Order: sequence, then structure tokens, then C-alpha cells
Amino acid sequence: VSGAESQSGRPLAVFGPQTGYFAPQILMDQDVHAPTIDARGAGFPGTNLYVELGRGRDYAWSATSAGQDIIDTFALPLCNPDGSKPTLDSDHYRFHGSCRQIEKLDRTNSWQPNAADQTPAGSETLHAQRTALGIVAGKGTVRGKPVVYSKLRSTYMHEVDSALGFSDFNNPDKMRTPQDFQNAAYKIGYTFNWLYVDDKHDAYFNSGNNPVRPKGIDTNFPTMGLKRFEWRNFNPADLTADYTPQSAHPQVVDQSYITSWNNTQARGYRAADDNFSFQSVYRSKPLDDGIKTRIRGAKKINLPGLIDAMEEAGTVDLRGNAVLPWMLRVLGPQKDPHLQNAINILTQWAKGGAHRRDKNRDGVYDQAEAVRIMDAWWPLWIHAQFEPVLGKELFDAIAKVNEIDNAPNNHGDHLGSAYQAGWYGYALKDLRTISGKKVKGPYSRVYCGRGKVTRCRALLASTLRQAVNTPASKIYSGDEVCKAEKKDGNQWCYDAVRQRPLGGVTQPLIHWINRPTFQQAVEIESHR
Repeated sequence: VSGAESQSGRPLAVFGPQTGYFAPQILMDQDVHAPTIDARGAGFPGTNLYVELGRGRDYAWSATSAGQDIIDTFALPLCNPDGSKPTLDSDHYRFHGSCRQIEKLDRTNSWQPNAADQTPAGSETLHAQRTALGIVAGKGTVRGKPVVYSKLRSTYMHEVDSALGFSDFNNPDKMRTPQDFQNAAYKIGYTFNWLYVDDKHDAYFNSGNNPVRPKGIDTNFPTMGLKRFEWRNFNPADLTADYTPQSAHPQVVDQSYITSWNNTQARGYRAADDNFSFQSVYRSKPLDDGIKTRIRGAKKINLPGLIDAMEEAGTVDLRGNAVLPWMLRVLGPQKDPHLQNAINILTQWAKGGAHRRDKNRDGVYDQAEAVRIMDAWWPLWIHAQFEPVLGKELFDAIAKVNEIDNAPNNHGDHLGSAYQAGWYGYALKDLRTISGKKVKGPYSRVYCGRGKVTRCRALLASTLRQAVNTPASKIYSGDEVCKAEKKDGNQWCYDAVRQRPLGGVTQPLIHWINRPTFQQAVEIESHR
């Protein structure tokens, strides 16, 4: 939050990366001082020559994963050195006029049992293949001719180059202004959202070696591995190319507030090819809501208030917060007393922020019944809303690239992070459309009830009736972590965060929280 919106007149920051939960954690706290280094914060063991997320003498910085598009797939024609007709079994490919052999890469790993993992001693040998345009992903045919598909990442074989940016972050002589911070972040080839505060300014910069592609390329699909389709000025010898200039990266200084929770960086800025989660609803919404409430009108925020905004967002069920009010609006009041009672429960939950929260710490969510109904209703509802129009085959195909729900349990991983993907924006836009609201980027058709309000309302009612009658034991059973805790079927346990053991020491489960693993709460009071 900028100084213009804070009570002290100084920028405020509550930030940190979400890297999951482990015992011990995969981040380490470090304090580093040398002639050109003066910083404290966190780093990943093995890459922690510098503090990677932390603070200097009079500034602080952090990051979230950005994941924009720095990987492309190329289709290279297969060939045989003797000039014979190639097949999918051929181990040579054509590149820049010559027939080259596909390089073979082997790596052998071995392991011994330890306190955290009793797997018997053993070893494995991993095999990969490589072309001049990256690691081989598979083979296929293009117009009947065999090709090898290679994935090329702009940071491949240049992973350590980003140390230049981290070196600047740690050097107080090179970090005096927000512009210095942005200059340093531009040197980092990895795709991250970098955030910064000092005593007067807040700033943001999106880093990453974004390759400059030739015009006319559709990066949603593989590109033929011909020179005219390669990245501009691509050099296969040292794997370099032209990258977009610093001015073309999303960036800002002294914006009133910035929320970065892996959300899209700027309008029109391209996501990675495999990222279909950027929609009109994203999990950063509860963060925005909490900050906006605290700075509305003449109000100003302080650091504890910003921490509260983060804490509150961390227990919000995004479905209940963003989509449920429109589900209930379309559904309307019901004559069936059981349905109306469920509607009343869900309405109160939504009005209170739709939290999955146990404030008195008794091991039961404060509004457990609302959470149970929502958990049962959502998958039933999404299928009923979209599958009749899409058909089962297409519905299932879409669900494979963007799951319909990214709930706290998330396939039993118990890592906390939730609501990063999902069909929340799809459902909301469709419901708003059938309600007669004008939406940006409208779909080609209305899905709910095939465009009929009465049918849509009937689907909502029938699926809600099914949800009301679904017992908690059916929704939350079968989780291996809760079975081990002898709490199979327990709602609180089903969501709980587990510290994955990386050694012999384990930790008890903790209340689900959707927030960073390592956090800083920062207000810089002075400057050099």
C-alpha cells in the first residue's frame, strides 16, 4: 500500500512467497553481510548465495510466481543420415539444413532409507533427449511426415544468470530508488512478480526472459522448427535470443495499492500456454476487497490493518465469496422449507465473507454446515450448468486443463494453497449473463439452462437439493492424512495444512490458511 493511503504516510508491505509447508521448511532464514552485501531474509538452500526474498538497510522486497510464456514447442522434421525415408523411430532431425542426431542425456540417482522415508535403498537411471531447440517432448506427424517435438525454455542453460539481479537486491549501493529495484529485477530471467518498498515508494516489476517471437506465430500450438519461425536472433550455440525490453514488462511505481497472488500482471499480458486460470474471478479478489474497505474515501490503513486484510483473505472460500451470491440471486426464494433453510444458511455465510474458519479453535468450522453444502453443491452445479451444452467429452477435456475446483484439500496434498485455478470465472460470467447483466468478453452462448432462466433456476434447485442431502462423511472421507490422524470424514482435518516431513521430525496439522509460507510485515521509517 502506498504512502498516500497509509496512516503514517509511509508505504506498507505484507508479502512473501507461497512455497508450501514442510518440516523443516524449504526456505531458510539467513543474514548476510559482506563488502557488497547487506541483507537479511529467506533463500532456497542450494541457491542461497544471496538473500532471495528479504530486506536491505532501508528497503524490502519479495516475490510471487508469475509464470508468463517463456516456453515454446517446436516441431522438427525427422530424417535419416543416409537420405532414406524417415519414420517415427528415426533418431536424427533436420535443423538449419543438416541432419543432426538427437542427443541422449542420462542421469543415475540413488538413495538410502532415512528417518523421514523408509524406502529401501535403490537407484534409477533417467533418460531424456535433446535437440538444438530444447528437450524432446515426444514425436508425431505433421501432414503425414514424422517430426520430433522439442520444448525450448528461454532460461535453459542460463539459470545462474539471474544471480546478477539477486546480487543487486543485496547491494545497498545499487538499491537506492524504485528504479534501481526495477533495473535489478529485469536482470532476473525467471518469471516472478517482484514487489518493493522503502520509506517513500512502493514498486512492482514482472521479471522473465520473454523471447521476441516472429509475427504471425500462435504460441498456443507447436511451431515448425524452421529458422524463420525461431525466436528473433536465436543462437543455438549459446541458447540466447532477443528478449522483450525492460519497458515492455508490467511495472509500476507508487500505485495506491498492489496485490500479487499469482494473478495476471496486466491487461493483455500473455499467460503461459498451460495456464487457463486467469479469469474475471481470481483468488486475489479477497485481498483487493480487504484493502479497498480499509482505504475507502478518506480512510487510511496502518500495518496491523494490512496484516488483518491478508489474514482475512487467507480463510476465504472464493466460490462462496464471488460466485455464491449470484447463484442464490438466480435461484431466488424457494417454497421447499429444506431448500429455503439451506439458502438462509448459505446467505449468512456469504454475507460474513464466506470463511472456512474455526475462530474458537474447537476443531469445527464456525459455519460448518454452509461449508458442507457448498462443497457438495459446487461440483454438482458446475456439471449441471455446463455439461448439457458442452457434452461430456468436451467438458471432461476442459476439466483436465483447468480443474473445476481448486479447493483447500486439492487432491489430498494438504499444502494450503487453494483457489488458484477453477471454473469460478466461467460460472460467474454465465450467471451474470443470464441475469441480464452486461459482461466484458461475453461467451458465444449462455450455458445455464441452455439460456432459459426457468431451466437454470430449476437446475440450481435440484443440485442444491442433492447437496443438502449429501452427508459430510461422503464429502470428506477417504483422505489418507486424516485416516492416519484417525479423523476420516472430518471437515476441519480434510482442509488442514500438513507440514510434509523432510527429516525425522514431524509437526501436527494446522488450521487451513491460504497465505505465504514466509512473510514480511514491513514499514521502513527512514532512508539514507
